[in-house]
Amino acid sequence: MPKQPAVFTESVHAVNKMNPCKIEVHLQRLKHMIIKSGNRGFRRIFILSAITLLLLTIACDPAKFYDESISLPNDKWPEDKSMSFKINIEDTISSYRFFLNIRNSTSYQYNNIFFFLTTEFPGGGMSRDTIECKLSAKNGEWLGKGNGRYRDNRIFIRENIRFPLKGIYTLKLNQAMRESTLEGISEAGVRLEKQTAE
Repeated sequence: MPKQPAVFTESVHAVNKMNPCKIEVHLQRLKHMIIKSGNRGFRRIFILSAITLLLLTIACDPAKFYDESISLPNDKWPEDKSMSFKINIEDTISSYRFFLNIRNSTSYQYNNIFFFLTTEFPGGGMSRDTIECKLSAKNGEWLGKGNGRYRDNRIFIRENIRFPLKGIYTLKLNQAMRESTLEGISEAGVRLEKQTAE
């Protein structure tokens, strides 16, 4: 059973990750087949297939604006390793929902994880937050989706976020579990969804 959470003041509610569709792999396979064959008929089929798969991708995950995760070798996260994500913002009017993506192994020793989230703004300036994400229930049952060794979590952090400036924002994640090397985390990442008027 996972250990009790570390003592910090900040907390957020956890929700399960819903895996987005993975269409790009199919496009790459079709592309390689066409390149090898050199057939013009196949090229037309590829173009039609690409358009169809693009529409399917949009239908599978229409809210996604940005979604990237970084893998950790051997499921180990040194405390001095930052995961860096660069997000290009052109729309300063729309609102966004912000999530953290976490993939933990079932050997992870805690029922939560704390992060330091550093945001670097275009043209200078930064902010830093401490965020808690729950990974298991009080009874020890993992909250993330998946079978076997790993569980995938999509943790809702905040909504109605607006970016005041156009340009590149850099988000940096560090584990804040007071361990020199945190074991049992396979991937971590960030996700932004563009909110629509309801």
